[in-house]
Amino acid sequence: MSEALEKDKEIDEEEEEYVLLELDNCLYSDMSPGAPFVLSIGEYEETIGTCYLFSETEAEPKPTSNEMAPSEENTDKQVSSSKEAPSKEVNHLASVQKILKFRPINAEHSQHRAYQHKDKEF
Repeated sequence: MSEALEKDKEIDEEEEEYVLLELDNCLYSDMSPGAPFVLSIGEYEETIGTCYLFSETEAEPKPTSNEMAPSEENTDKQVSSSKEAPSKEVNHLASVQKILKFRPINAEHSQHRAYQHKDKEF
């Protein structure tokens, strides 16, 4: 019996779908991540493309082959190279297959729209 529950749980986890809501054209679109919200500022327009999410962090400077051996000449080069912009490391976080794009509602369009998730309305 517990094996069947485990399989159902695995299937549910595999079927999770993530979407990115593009609210750039809507006012007051600054919402907390993961928080339920009421979408009353716009309406669904279209689903577009794939979005790739990346993070950017400061990276350790990688020594070049001539910087490996410590010498006075190399020390001078390191000082001058420290004026260069710090290197960044970009890491792939996730890919989102659907982007839901919204547009503002007209003033005459007063129908209330709410966010729904698994038969629960927020």
